Order: sequence, then structure tokens, then C-alpha cells
Amino acid sequence: MKFAHISDLHLGMRICDVKIAEDQRYILNQIADIIKANKPDGVLISGDIYDRPVPPEESVEILSGFLTKIRRLGPEIYMISGNHDSPERIDFAKELFGSAGIHINGKYDGEVKRVIRKDEYGEVNIYLLPFIKPSFVNNLLPEDERIEATDYETAVRKVLEEVKPDTDKRNVILAHQFVQGATRSESEEVIVGFIDAISADCFNEYDYVALGHLHKRQHIKRKTLLYSGSPLKYSFKEEKNKKSVTFVELKEKGNIEISEVPLMAKRDMKNIEGNFSDIIKRSSDDYVRVVLDDEVPVPFAFNKLRNSYPNILKLEYASKKNYGAMIKENTGLKEKTPMELFEEFYFQSNATRLNERQKKFMEEIFEEEKEEV
Repeated sequence: MKFAHISDLHLGMRICDVKIAEDQRYILNQIADIIKANKPDGVLISGDIYDRPVPPEESVEILSGFLTKIRRLGPEIYMISGNHDSPERIDFAKELFGSAGIHINGKYDGEVKRVIRKDEYGEVNIYLLPFIKPSFVNNLLPEDERIEATDYETAVRKVLEEVKPDTDKRNVILAHQFVQGATRSESEEVIVGFIDAISADCFNEYDYVALGHLHKRQHIKRKTLLYSGSPLKYSFKEEKNKKSVTFVELKEKGNIEISEVPLMAKRDMKNIEGNFSDIIKRSSDDYVRVVLDDEVPVPFAFNKLRNSYPNILKLEYASKKNYGAMIKENTGLKEKTPMELFEEFYFQSNATRLNERQKKFMEEIFEEEKEEV
């Protein structure tokens, strides 16, 4: 039996406050084409379907179109919630979807959902384990059996103790947890102290563990305990990461073949460093972070670079110089209010506008300064 494994779609994500819905729709269409060409029996989606609990309407529409396209191609779908998802929203109409070949488990209710498939080698048990927090487990336990609020490993072990898979058969599990030994990326949610880390040994009884949560493709201890990684790069520190769709073929018990098909984003994420006069001569349609090594800040550098790099997201300076030099060199500043100057400076430095909360905060500061003069 052959499966495609993907995870961490993060639909609705914004990078530097810029929408990337177009890029996400593009990569999901590419994934659908890859699935059509490789003809798996099922598609495993290991959590963080959305980037936040209440996703934008556009993100819901993108997911709906993707799932519909996959089912029309033939493969059944197996999907769990991640730490970014609302379990209840992921669970919407799951019984109805299940009858249509879309198997969902968004909320842990005391039981790990199992789907049984059969092929020429016998049964394959597919377990759907949504993201587990100690509080989710404690809600179902008597008070005297509850575990520490920070003990993620005990929580996961307690849940899996109830599963008792038949180890003579082939067992696949979808999970969305941080496994010890894995490498995190900048764009992932980090819990202080790594208290969410669990041991790879939790999954010893499973032939293939389809992990989600970490955005870099990687395996832990064995090649069959694998994070598929996100389909897109979600931070500039991921610049060198390669994205792909993982394919897992389970033959007879103990015989598993794993391969991957590369993905090509509509726009890559790149770091560009150097002198302004050199960088401005080049161009790129990719998402870029520009780091200038000019000793003196370049007036309106961000706006000027946008002509060559329409998707520039960040502008930084390698040397932390006094940005006052840039303000003094600009013309027409006497007519502008302190707030207007600060908004321009913030935009040039961060490639994003102040939000309403930040504006209100700065306005209060300028007002206090005015009263003290």
C-alpha cells in the first residue's frame, strides 16, 4: 500500500504581514499533480492544516478545493489537527467526510481513531493521533490520575497505551508532536524549555510514523519515523531547505520503501547581502530579505529596492548604525509630524507597517513628550 505524506500547510499564514495565499494555492496544485502522477492509495496530512484556530475564509476555500481534487484522483485522505489548528473546526462533519473517504481526527476524545485498509499483503491499520497536550488528557481522567501540565511525554504515552496495535500487522500512525533529537525551524512555535519534547520510543510499535509539526524534512532514529516538512519555506532561515512530497510504500511486514518528489515554489525565499549600489543592479521576483553592509543608511532604501525586488519582505543593516543619519539627510521632513516620521522609519527598517496597537502606543508616547515640553 502506498501513501503520500505531507504536513504543516499553515493555510492563512502571513510572512512579514504579507499574504501568501497565492503561493499556497500554487504549491497545493503542484502536490495534486504529483499525486496524480504517482498514484498513491492514500494521502497522510499530519496537522497544522491552518496557521491559526480561526482561519480566513480564503484558506478554508483553498483547503476545500485541494481535498476535493485529491479525492477525485482516487486516494483516500487521512488528516489530523496540529497545535495551530482548532480541533473542533478540523472535526467539522468528520463522520460525513469519513463516508466519502476523507478520514479526520481533530479532537482527542479518549480514543485514537483507526482506519483499516487491505491490500495483497493483508491489513494496514492507520491511526490518527491529533496534537496532544497534557490538559487534553487530564480532561478525561479522574482527578487522582491526572498528570503534570508540562509532562507531554507521559500524556502521549498514556494515550498510546490504550491503542494496543497488533504488531503482527502493518501499523501507520499520524502524529503532530516534537520528538527529541529533531531540529526546529525559526517559523515554528517553540515552547519554553522544550517541555513538549517526547521520546521516539513512544512509537516503537508502529511501522511508519507520519510526523507533522517541524518544517524541515527529517527522520529521527529510524527512516520510518519521519517529518515530511512543510511544503513551503516559512522563514528566511529555511533558505537552504529542500521541500518535497514523501511517498511511503508498505509491502509485506518489515519491508518499507520511502522516496520523495521535490516541490518547486512559485517564489523562493532568499537572503541577499551586500552593498546597496551592487544589490540594486540585480533583480528577483522571490521573497527576499536584504541585508545592507553600507556604513551609512541609504535614504528610502526599501522603496528603491522594491523596483528591483517587488517581493522584498525585510530590509536590515549588517552594522547597527545610528539611523538618525538617514532621517537628517531626507528632505521635506520639517513639514512632517514625529508620528509620520516614525511610521516611515519603521516601514523602511522592517518592510511592514505599524499595526493599530503599535500606532496607538507610539501616539501616546509622542503625546506624553509634547506635554512635558
